[in-house]
Amino acid sequence: MRRMLHSDQDESPPGRTGYRGWRRLAVLAVAPLLALPSTAASAQGVWLTLPQMPTARAYLAGAAAKCPEGLHGTCVYAVGADAKLEAYSPAVGTWATLPPLKTPRSNLASTTAPCPGGVRGDCVYAIGGLVGGTTTLATVEAYSTETNAWLTLPSLPGGPRASLGAATAPCPTGVGGLRGTCVYALGGTTLTGGDPILTRVEAYSPATNTWATVSSLQTARSGLGATGAPCPGDLGLRGTCVYAVGGGNTGDAALITAEVYSPELDGWQPLPDMPTERGLTAAATAPCPDGMTDGCVYAVGGTNGADNLAALDAYSPVTNAWVTLPPMPTARRALAAAAAPCPKTRRSDCVYALGGIPGADETPTARAEAFAIEGSEQRPGNDQPPQRPTQPGAVTPPGGGQQQNPAGQTRPDQQQRPPAAAQQPGGAQRPPARPDQQQAQPGTGQQQKPGQRPPAKPGQRPSGKPAQKPSTKPAPDTSPQENLEDELPFVRPPLEESDGSSQEFEPSAR
Repeated sequence: MRRMLHSDQDESPPGRTGYRGWRRLAVLAVAPLLALPSTAASAQGVWLTLPQMPTARAYLAGAAAKCPEGLHGTCVYAVGADAKLEAYSPAVGTWATLPPLKTPRSNLASTTAPCPGGVRGDCVYAIGGLVGGTTTLATVEAYSTETNAWLTLPSLPGGPRASLGAATAPCPTGVGGLRGTCVYALGGTTLTGGDPILTRVEAYSPATNTWATVSSLQTARSGLGATGAPCPGDLGLRGTCVYAVGGGNTGDAALITAEVYSPELDGWQPLPDMPTERGLTAAATAPCPDGMTDGCVYAVGGTNGADNLAALDAYSPVTNAWVTLPPMPTARRALAAAAAPCPKTRRSDCVYALGGIPGADETPTARAEAFAIEGSEQRPGNDQPPQRPTQPGAVTPPGGGQQQNPAGQTRPDQQQRPPAAAQQPGGAQRPPARPDQQQAQPGTGQQQKPGQRPPAKPGQRPSGKPAQKPSTKPAPDTSPQENLEDELPFVRPPLEESDGSSQEFEPSAR
């Protein structure tokens, strides 16, 4: 099929210009999963089945941003697994094929942030990945929703990696060369060396077109979910933080742990364990269900090392606890997630689950489903293009994807927020209620106690640590010193070309 116009443009800003197939992961801890102290929210939401993606694929990435010209409102972007870029417009209810990535790849990460190099508007970033089944990449590209073209950006400074996570949040304080909003690249794998799964974290500043290394993850993770969301006040953190959830490494096929990074402190702290251990997972940030307040971190699908998961869990920074929400209709691993307005039939916010692998083999799916969040109803007209706040450096909770939270702009799926902010107990700053959404009321359901962790499975080391002062210095890349198998968790070769068809989209003349 003929691609869109401008796919061969290179509008790069100034600056530096196959692996073996999947094998079912062994379960390292063979004891049955113990009951987890987590509860479901009193009002939750419902899953919607959407039109399928034009192309069946897995090991892709997801993001949400303003639609390109010719589409309307906020779009959900399915990025990678070869060179594909496809967008779903909830306002129209259809998919469109967009210009392909310059570098075909799978196992990449994506997020939305301001474009670099003086390009107007927001960009969808494509970071790292795997090509040819054996070669990891340091390549970084960004798709401009204004110009409908890809930009070539400076490569990851620490070298190639795949199966990483990406999130958007304010740049860390006091790190040279970084200013304004940053794109964070978290963890992943090099596929080589004694410690192939990484704790490395790097941050890119579109304002300066510069990468820098920041404090490392406390746990090496590959195939993790990542997103930016309000900081947990109970941990003494403020503003917007970066979250890393789940994943796997050479010691654990699927992790139950999560951790949070404070840009103000340039350090990581552990969070309460998730209700579900999961690797090859995805994460997004969206409004909390009715009965909870502020933005929540949603962990979507994945694998526990033996079975594909339909599980949907949400973490509330206000309560510092996880809740279990209704599961997806389709259990799957290696999927993508993003948060955006629901399709036009429902005026609420949705968490989108895209593609992935629903079976025991490597056959991908084109399925797209969306969790319509109860209590996030929106006013008519909320799908207008986002507007930038007048307060410099203001940051609002991201709209998802693996994570959108550009500083100096509102979420792609909402109108500008007032500059005032309310304070949460514990010192966390809570953005004021969205003008297009009803304020969620405090819930009556029982919540997990802050910081409480489920008992460890026999034969498995405890996966969490008590809250502690975050480290202020980057730690070297580490992974548990276990026997490294030929097949590392959470990577796969590129997918075959799909026979799926799509609506060909061409931007209107400028």
